[in-house]
Amino acid sequence: MQNQIKRTLVTLASLILSSSILTTVNAATDFPKKPVTMTVAYSAGGGTDTAARLIAKYVEPYLGQRLIIQNKPGAGGQIGFTSLAKAKNDGYKIGFINLPSLQMVKMLRKNVPYEISDFEAIANIQLDPVVIAVKADSKYQTLQQLLDDAKKFPGKINIGGDGPQSNNQLQLVVAEDKLDVKFNFVPFNGSGPAVTATLGSQVIASIPSASSAANHVRNGKLRVLAVFSNTRFPYLPSVPTIKEATGITVPPVGASIRGIAVPKGMSAENKLLLENAFAKVMQDEKFIAHADKIGMPLMYMNAKDFDAYLKTSSKSVKQYIDLIK
Repeated sequence: MQNQIKRTLVTLASLILSSSILTTVNAATDFPKKPVTMTVAYSAGGGTDTAARLIAKYVEPYLGQRLIIQNKPGAGGQIGFTSLAKAKNDGYKIGFINLPSLQMVKMLRKNVPYEISDFEAIANIQLDPVVIAVKADSKYQTLQQLLDDAKKFPGKINIGGDGPQSNNQLQLVVAEDKLDVKFNFVPFNGSGPAVTATLGSQVIASIPSASSAANHVRNGKLRVLAVFSNTRFPYLPSVPTIKEATGITVPPVGASIRGIAVPKGMSAENKLLLENAFAKVMQDEKFIAHADKIGMPLMYMNAKDFDAYLKTSSKSVKQYIDLIK
């Protein structure tokens, strides 16, 4: 698996800016002169936080300063996203943004104090699908067993996830619609707390990101019943896709795209330095190996491609957003 990721990332070499350009930029600015803070809109322990802290560990040599993680969870990401949108655009406040959550907050709520145009993309880091998981000693050995009980007792089986109005909940309501079943969604401030509640038997199941569940599966504490993806998740190869588990296609609309963004209006020089730092870390062999070890799926997009995705990805969300209102 590690070799496969390496081969994929090596193809990104052409996206790295030439050293001559970077030398010119470095001569024109002394940014950064102090540590950079990266806002994470979710609580510690979830997939977003785990990814942010890992990349922070390895980006320092390329950034030239420490990258400090600042968790600002709450309201399905709205608090953290708003904090980033309203931050100074001097480069010292950046953020780890999540799609489709960023768009969903805007679509579902009134008076949200940010616009999608308030963010400028730096690099995408991850594509992380949603899974459905139970405690390892749960009576549910398969997804079908869980679905059968949910149909017998509609709205009575508690299932936890990041929320409210998060990508996890969106994935659940789309699954409910396609599978003709109804759960009782219990919102938490991130995938981490939802998994903790599952392990503590506060909820029967949860729908975290795959990377949030992978370590608990390896430790024998959690069982993943299915992954909401068109292909199997490489770090949980024995877990069936939702179609394999049910015979029904469920669109993977809740998959979390996680990347770096900054408040709009940052100087071109500072943006260029940030873009280069994150492009470099995505080729760092130690970072890739560490991500592979903990089951963290990587999917790089440079600033131009991620910015285009940021502006156009809301179309698929709009198809299903009414299910969550």
